[in-house]
Amino acid sequence: MPKEKPGVVFPLEMTDDNAGYRAADLRKAVSFNIKNIILTNPGERIMIPDFGVGIQRALFERISINLLQGIQDRILEQISIYASYITILQIQVIPIDDVSINVKLKYKIDFAEIVDTLDIEISNI
Repeated sequence: MPKEKPGVVFPLEMTDDNAGYRAADLRKAVSFNIKNIILTNPGERIMIPDFGVGIQRALFERISINLLQGIQDRILEQISIYASYITILQIQVIPIDDVSINVKLKYKIDFAEIVDTLDIEISNI
């Protein structure tokens, strides 16, 4: 069974003739989709209450190995559900300090055979 291609992708950019919008390049669109999944809290997305990792909520807990593993597992689960056209090749969830973590992903956009990386720092302040 072939993997799905993304539906509406963001960010959008104005067409050359200013007559409408088109999706920005594929790497930017997929990176935006992954960030959206990671930074959205469950319950924020209308009609899809389970969408999102809820990573900011986790940052109000004491950072531990179990918490970091739980975040990593949730990221993998959410991407497999809401961005099934992506294969995660490597993931690291690294504490920076008591209130911040860094998420590093290496992933492949399956239908385009593109490998890319994403590095996000998240803080509760």
